[in-house]
Amino acid sequence: MSPTDEAHIAYRDACLKLLDEADWHGLYKMAMAWRVAGGGMWTPDAWLMDICSSLLHNQPKTAVHCCDMALRTWIERPQDRLTMRYLRGLLILDHVRDPARSIDDLQSAQHAQPWLAALADEDSKRAELASLRSKIKVARAGPSPAFTGEHRASHVAPAAQPFPEDGAIPTLWRVALPRIRAQSAAN
Repeated sequence: MSPTDEAHIAYRDACLKLLDEADWHGLYKMAMAWRVAGGGMWTPDAWLMDICSSLLHNQPKTAVHCCDMALRTWIERPQDRLTMRYLRGLLILDHVRDPARSIDDLQSAQHAQPWLAALADEDSKRAELASLRSKIKVARAGPSPAFTGEHRASHVAPAAQPFPEDGAIPTLWRVALPRIRAQSAAN
């Protein structure tokens, strides 16, 4: 096990503890530390914890902004980008409550690995039906950003090596997704 692997495990475990405690601010600080000092900028896991922190703080647009930062600046690999697009679409559908604006992200994720494509297909259909009933006239979210890599800080820790396979199920997926869905059901 490399020092980077140990750092990821330590940050992951700390995030899980804070998530269980519903400590949105502690989770926010730990997820940021993971991204900046622990190499978590490059894959979806630390971003999942940022999303959970924002939702615990009842800030769904901030959760979408986390996805946008990841997509614009950090997450380059195509299948990992589809994971982030799915999360973005789900947030816009269930938390920002703009089903029409969620469709593009959710449909994009239908081209992901099979574990994600099935979820994206189900939620895309749900978004299409919800958009027919929606009375929202002004978009609450813009389109998903393209990757530019701009504003990458030189002081950010390198990614863990080796990377997980592009599009692999993030290690925190099974913990984060039900909480994201539970949050949307509670609103």
